[in-house]
Amino acid sequence: MRKKKSAIVELIFVVAMFAIFAGCASTKPKSAGKDEAMLPEIDVVQVKEYSEQALKLAQETKLDVQMLGNKLSETDNRVVGLSEQVDQVSPAKIEELSNRISLLTEAFKDLYQKVAAIEVLPQIKINKPTTTKPAVFSPSDPSVLITGSDYDMYQTALQTFDAKSYDKARDLFSSVIQKFPDGDYADKSQYWIGECFFAQGNYQQAVAALNKVLEYKNSEKADDAMMKLAMCYMRLGKNDLAAEQFQRLISRFPASEYVPRAQKYLVEMKQ
Repeated sequence: MRKKKSAIVELIFVVAMFAIFAGCASTKPKSAGKDEAMLPEIDVVQVKEYSEQALKLAQETKLDVQMLGNKLSETDNRVVGLSEQVDQVSPAKIEELSNRISLLTEAFKDLYQKVAAIEVLPQIKINKPTTTKPAVFSPSDPSVLITGSDYDMYQTALQTFDAKSYDKARDLFSSVIQKFPDGDYADKSQYWIGECFFAQGNYQQAVAALNKVLEYKNSEKADDAMMKLAMCYMRLGKNDLAAEQFQRLISRFPASEYVPRAQKYLVEMKQ
């Protein structure tokens, strides 16, 4: 583009100079001898060629500018379209998708544990001493993941939550905790009780439920609980407490999947 503009300027300059000399030649009266010899000779054909080249380059430059303008307008329209699409996604929809992802993650983890339990189950049977008493498995036995009723109750509660029956789901999660307080799903059930309250807009009750998750030692849902606690505080208008929870999450669980979101919220709070 710059080369074309430079060429146009040069051609226009040449044409203008020829035009000036031509004008001088046509208006200045003829004098004898020396003055006539000083006048430049005008090549009309060359001037015409330069003019045509300048006009051609000007037209090409104009087309290039129009093309760039069209591309810029197209890009602007795409940006506007994307902005409208983002605006149409409500926070509630984002929260629902987040819950769905959490449910799928839970299902994947449980399925993985069940597969691991099945893999070690034959070895347990081989190494088990012969006895006439009925087989009894302790809660730490991997096979309890396959036949344990706490697992079935927990899965039923998750399905009920996914169906948005939050009151019923909360009761089912509470039953898991009451019947199996030291089971593998007690802390997870406590977390989902907080999620039930959050989904119903009962943020203060959700805070109380989620804080109980942090009382469990080495809970797999600790980072989930911290993230949701911060969200509760934001909904309650307590941004200072929310920022504190985000910082705790980042500090305690730097590898958590929630860290990028927590950092983003912290930046937005400072703006």
